[in-house]
Amino acid sequence: MKKSMGQYFRMRQELAEEGMDFLFKTPVTEDVNSIIYEGEVDEEDYITWRPVEKTTSHDIKQLEENLEVVFHKSIIEYFNSYWFADLDGFINDFYIKLEGVLPNFEFDSFRKTLEGYKSNHNNRLENIPIGIEGNGLLVVIDNLNGKVKLEDFERNSFEVISESIEVLVSKLRLKR
Repeated sequence: MKKSMGQYFRMRQELAEEGMDFLFKTPVTEDVNSIIYEGEVDEEDYITWRPVEKTTSHDIKQLEENLEVVFHKSIIEYFNSYWFADLDGFINDFYIKLEGVLPNFEFDSFRKTLEGYKSNHNNRLENIPIGIEGNGLLVVIDNLNGKVKLEDFERNSFEVISESIEVLVSKLRLKR
């Protein structure tokens, strides 16, 4: 996972250096540990961020116990690879935006998303929401086999878009 994410962030940095510097701008969140922030806040209340490789693992057993689920190992690896504000791009014709992992907030947003998802899915977490697709479909990870799917809740349908979150991240591309 770290290798795929590292490659993704290098690609993002190359594009930023070519003039797409907005790729590393994010609204300031006061409670976020400043380890990912660089420089000063601009006039639009945005700040430059950089991905930071994690050197310690965060235990998510408490989250698993609270939600009565055991996460697929790829989900644990995703949240324990890097701190970052944005991870998005295109795969095939889909625009995908994945859950950010912010210092001090590693699981806050994720927990809230999981609670809502679980209550809307008969109190079950067979799939784990990890992001959103450009047309509003949920990006989910099959909690049994790790495949990444797009979920259309209204139609109760799923479409596999990647064999794993690692493969998905390695194939994401940003458009110039």
